[in-house]
Amino acid sequence: MGIIMVTVWYPMHKNADIAKIYLKRPREIPFVTKWRAFNTPAGTDGFKQYHIIYTERGKLEEAGLEIYKYFMPFTSIEGFNLLFEPLTGVSDSFKLMGMTW
Repeated sequence: MGIIMVTVWYPMHKNADIAKIYLKRPREIPFVTKWRAFNTPAGTDGFKQYHIIYTERGKLEEAGLEIYKYFMPFTSIEGFNLLFEPLTGVSDSFKLMGMTW
């Protein structure tokens, strides 16, 4: 299983435009097993979202491409930005050091 975190920022006045695009996006994405999204105000930067996305084991690259395609329509919104980060669990990080968590 792979984990990808996508962080999204967009201006407050674009909230309705963003919501309309989300409503048109598919609910299921190939190679993705679980997707959780969280919203928070980002001060002067507008809104911020965190997407924690779990992928099928051995399919991180394929899932990443599908997730990127999912977000492509949002890039037409002025001020929309996103960041992709692959995550490693703490216990897996300890294994890299020859330790157990």
